[in-house]
Amino acid sequence: MFNILQKYNGIIKNIEIKAYEFDENQLRIKVVLRLSDKSKLIIKDYKFSNNKRKYAYHWMDSQGKLKIRWDNAPHWEAISTFPHHKHVGSTENLLHSTETDIDSVLNYIEKIILA
Repeated sequence: MFNILQKYNGIIKNIEIKAYEFDENQLRIKVVLRLSDKSKLIIKDYKFSNNKRKYAYHWMDSQGKLKIRWDNAPHWEAISTFPHHKHVGSTENLLHSTETDIDSVLNYIEKIILA
């Protein structure tokens, strides 16, 4: 993951590691990124011993207002990319999502920030 963060050092201004736990079959990561446009991305990514994964990437503006949250909570079965989805601007505005890992999320954010 840290190799990926390094790839986006043009937009990442600060990295705060809240949790990083790893053993041979499980991984738990919680990181807060402060970005060059003063927005913030909270990363939560878990890999369990059964190889299942749970993630949420919560991007908010400098005022703390939701920009986009990507996650894979399995409660929106009608979404074409189920269980992967994103909430844009509010939790009620739900869309399909192909961004399912930190690299694709940061790539998406970078394009917006640098536009």
